[in-house]
Amino acid sequence: MDFKDLIGYWKTEITGRPEERFKLVRCWRRVRRKEIDHFMFWFRLAQYLHRKPSGIINYRKMASKIHTGLVSRHNIDILLDAEIGPGMKIYHRVGIVIADRVRIGTNLRIRQNTTIGIVGKKEGLILIGNDVNIGANACIIGDDLNIGDNVTIGAMAFVNHDIASDSICYTKHVSSIRSLMKGK
Repeated sequence: MDFKDLIGYWKTEITGRPEERFKLVRCWRRVRRKEIDHFMFWFRLAQYLHRKPSGIINYRKMASKIHTGLVSRHNIDILLDAEIGPGMKIYHRVGIVIADRVRIGTNLRIRQNTTIGIVGKKEGLILIGNDVNIGANACIIGDDLNIGDNVTIGAMAFVNHDIASDSICYTKHVSSIRSLMKGK
């Protein structure tokens, strides 16, 4: 990620005007007004600094401090080594965790209490395509998973297998309130 990419992320995710010339003043106004824009601005800056080679200045240490502050303030833990394309949209910023060995395409839509992570292998990757929509409380866990483009993962889904492009994935729950009440 170079500085031009960073500006592209900010134009897409914060100002919402990727085709227009970038204006830092407009971007900063949105960052101060909206909490989610605050998170996206500082997260993308931390990712940029994390990937920048250190010289006299220790950029990784700066990135780590920014990341720690973001986790504390927003309760979102997206590790800086995760690769997420532009256009990520986070709804209800609570309890989102994305591991470092995750590669996600453009226009990810993700909701609260979602976990995307690796089980145990050190060389495994989770690959998620473009235009993926992930519902609340979803859990995507595995060592080598491939989720295609245009996939919708429903709320409270547990995903531990590959999902083909243009699919809908959800977990069917057998029990309901009535069946629990019958036991009384």
